[in-house]
Amino acid sequence: MKIKVRAFGELMAILGNELIVELQDDAKLLDLFRRLAEKTGRPRKGFLGRYDVTGPDLVTLLNGRNIRTLKKLETPLKDGDVVTLFPPLVGG
Repeated sequence: MKIKVRAFGELMAILGNELIVELQDDAKLLDLFRRLAEKTGRPRKGFLGRYDVTGPDLVTLLNGRNIRTLKKLETPLKDGDVVTLFPPLVGG
């Protein structure tokens, strides 16, 4: 299946603004984060770059819904889903 990922903030510099990630048909959000972590050059379990994927610093939306209101990293994915990543933004 193909999942569209949109990244913002400093993650955009690492992952690009938008990318398509291919995963197995039974993939969950955790599988997507593992694949994305490989692209950051620092694959650590539970982290995307320097962000804890379950921590408060990274807001993750699946089709516009915060994953904290779903099954968090155990949320199943479907072909065509859109995952949006918002790290904290700094500036004025």
